Amino acid sequence: MAKRGETKNISKVLEDVISQKHFKVGIDNLRVQEAWVKTMGENIQKYTYNVEFKKGKLYIKLKSSVLKEELIFEKNKVIKLINQELGKEYVKELVLK
Repeated sequence: MAKRGETKNISKVLEDVISQKHFKVGIDNLRVQEAWVKTMGENIQKYTYNVEFKKGKLYIKLKSSVLKEELIFEKNKVIKLINQELGKEYVKELVLK
């Protein structure tokens, strides 16, 4: 923490704020949600009404039971594609509802 009157680089301040655990969790959630949309495309997004990431699990609520069945068979592939998009292994499990 900078002392009073001491200047601090804005990028360092932002890095300090973002590195706090509650901010990091929220940012990770957003990154995974964006990767889901980008990886799966707009057609699948039309049948998705809730995407949430918590502690390595990606929860997806779907409007289509047919799509749900397809994704169940392709879970590992979907996880791999999303993690490739993110450049890091965020998603360890895919939960379809």
